[in-house]
Amino acid sequence: MNLKKAFSEITNLFDEIYNNREKILRISRNIVRDCSIGIKHIHRKEFSMFQEKKKKIEIDLEALSNLVKKNPGVFSKFLKTPEQEYTELIVFYSIISKKEIPSPSELKISPVNFALGLADVIGELRRYALDNIRNSQTNELNLILESMDEIYTNLFSVDYPAGVTQDLRHKVDVARNIIEKTRGDVSLAIQMNDLKQCFEREK
Repeated sequence: MNLKKAFSEITNLFDEIYNNREKILRISRNIVRDCSIGIKHIHRKEFSMFQEKKKKIEIDLEALSNLVKKNPGVFSKFLKTPEQEYTELIVFYSIISKKEIPSPSELKISPVNFALGLADVIGELRRYALDNIRNSQTNELNLILESMDEIYTNLFSVDYPAGVTQDLRHKVDVARNIIEKTRGDVSLAIQMNDLKQCFEREK
């Protein structure tokens, strides 16, 4: 019995899987880091820097997708986090810049990962709303709340088992709490702003 040839094929396959896995993990880390930086650019209204970062992320996502296609049964799970982070980045920017939100197919990502990333946008919108409140900017607060409500309503309507939607239901529950807290903060900020304007008119 000679297993040398068989184990040579096995070893070659494992070598290829290992090498591709290392490349995938490296690219995934880069995408997650760059998405975090891109979101910071949006909060700071550094939109030209955001666009530069977005182009780099898209190149990395394409490279990641091509590597995953070599062995989707093993590698598909590695798309989850980078695609969620990319969704959060793009949708957050679309809302802030009042642009149409692209679909998963337009972004070339999994609809499930898109939904999971969409749920995370609500947290970023709260952060954006609080930044506006701190800077006494109340003009966009109702728009932000409306966007949060619309995302939540659509995600809540996705009524499938966790085996299909993964951890979406938990994210939706967290989003509901975030929206309620933000609604209270926004209502108080608008009331305070109205009072301030009344006092200024009476001077």
